[in-house]
Amino acid sequence: MNAAEISALLGVVGTVVSLAEKYGPEVYTTVINAFEQTKSGSGPTDAQLEEIFAKVKADNAAIQAS
Repeated sequence: MNAAEISALLGVVGTVVSLAEKYGPEVYTTVINAFEQTKSGSGPTDAQLEEIFAKVKADNAAIQAS
């Protein structure tokens, strides 16, 4: 890994931690699922992206209701 890749990775980690602190641990699970779907090299399908988006919206609604 070069410096730019490490910097980008730390930026993503910082963002995820910040979101988890603000919105709860559901955000962490959603982000991890998104990363796992993209590790295959082929990337997520449109349906998988829609599923992730729906999960994020549901997490947000649950957070806002609490």
